[in-house]
Amino acid sequence: MMKSTDNVPLVEDGCDTPNPVRLTIWHKVLFYLVGLTAALTICLLIRLSNKLAADAQRRAMMHFKEISNRIGHRFDN
Repeated sequence: MMKSTDNVPLVEDGCDTPNPVRLTIWHKVLFYLVGLTAALTICLLIRLSNKLAADAQRRAMMHFKEISNRIGHRFDN
């Protein structure tokens, strides 16, 4: 049988509820800031991805316009 080193009885010994872990205010603030940082990073990555996709789309349109101008001038004789 396991024995506890402090005055709190073990769950295995018949204690119904273990001691709840209490977070201090500093832990709560730290977890909040980590979550906020993660959310802002995700938003920033989505924004950069959208900018890159829009830039790629604009370049593709310019490329196709250039190709269509070359083809149009070939048949203008």
